[in-house]
Amino acid sequence: MKTYHMYHAESISAESKLKEAEKQEEKQIGRSGDPVFHIRLEERHQRRSSVKKIEKMKEKRQAKYSENKLKSIKARNEYLLTLEATNASVFKYYIHDLSDLIDCSDLGYHASLNRALRTYLSAEYNLETSRHEGLDIIENAVDSLEPRSDKQRFMEMYPTAFCPPMKFEFQSHMGDEVCQVSAQQPVQAELMLRYQQLQSRLATLKIENEEVKKTTEATLQTIQDMVTIEDYDVSECFQHSRSTESVKSTVSETYMSKPSIAKRRANQQETEQFYFMRECVCVGNLLLNCDIN
Repeated sequence: MKTYHMYHAESISAESKLKEAEKQEEKQIGRSGDPVFHIRLEERHQRRSSVKKIEKMKEKRQAKYSENKLKSIKARNEYLLTLEATNASVFKYYIHDLSDLIDCSDLGYHASLNRALRTYLSAEYNLETSRHEGLDIIENAVDSLEPRSDKQRFMEMYPTAFCPPMKFEFQSHMGDEVCQVSAQQPVQAELMLRYQQLQSRLATLKIENEEVKKTTEATLQTIQDMVTIEDYDVSECFQHSRSTESVKSTVSETYMSKPSIAKRRANQQETEQFYFMRECVCVGNLLLNCDIN
C-alpha cells in the first residue's frame, strides 16, 4: 500500500509539472504570434530559443510523467492482487482451516475416551453390582459422545476466535478511483505472462494436492481403525476373584502385559504424527492464492 501511494503521489506531481510546462508553452507560443515587424532581430532569436527550451522541458516532463504513471499502475495492480489474496487466505483460515485443525488435533480423542470409559464400566459392573444405576448414567453419557456437535459447541463458546474478521478494503490515494486490476497496454503483456505462470503452477499443485489428499485419507482411515477397536471388555480379569488386589494382579499379568498393546500404541502414535504433519492446509492455501491471482 505504501509503495502504491508513493508512486501515485509521484505520478500526480509529474502530471502537475507537465501541465505547468504546457501552460508555459501556450503562453510562449501566444507571444510568438504577436506582430513581429517592430521586434528586433535579437529579441526574435531570444524568443525562439525560449520556445525550444520550453519544448525540451515539456518532452522531459512528458517522459517523466509516463514513467511515473506506469509505476503507479503496476504498484496499484500488485497492491490489489496482494490484497485479494490476503483476504481470501484469512477467510479460508477462519472458515475452513480452523475447523480442519481442530479435527486434526483431537482426532481419536472421542474414540479413546469412549474406550477408556467402557473399560471402566466393564470393571465396575463386575466389582459391584449395587452401583449399576450410576454406571448406567455414565454409559448413556458415553453413548452420546459426538465429535461434530462437541466441536460446534466449543466454537460457539468462543465466537471471537473462530469468526473471520472484516475484509481488508482498498485504500485509494488522492482521488484515484480505480479499484480493480488494470490491464492497460503497458502492463497487459506482463499480466498475461503472470497468468500463464500461475496456471502452470496451479496444475502442478493440483496434482500434488491430489496425492497428498489420497495419502491423508488412507492415513485417516488407518487411525480411525486403530482408535475404534472395541477392546474395552475386561470381564476376563474377574474370572477368579472379585477382590481389588486380585483385579490388579490379573490385569498386570494378562491384559496390560500383552505385547500387541505396546506395539499398537507405538504404531498409532507414529501414524497420528504422520497425519498431523501432512501439508494439506499449506498446499490448499497455495491453490487458493493461484486461483485468485
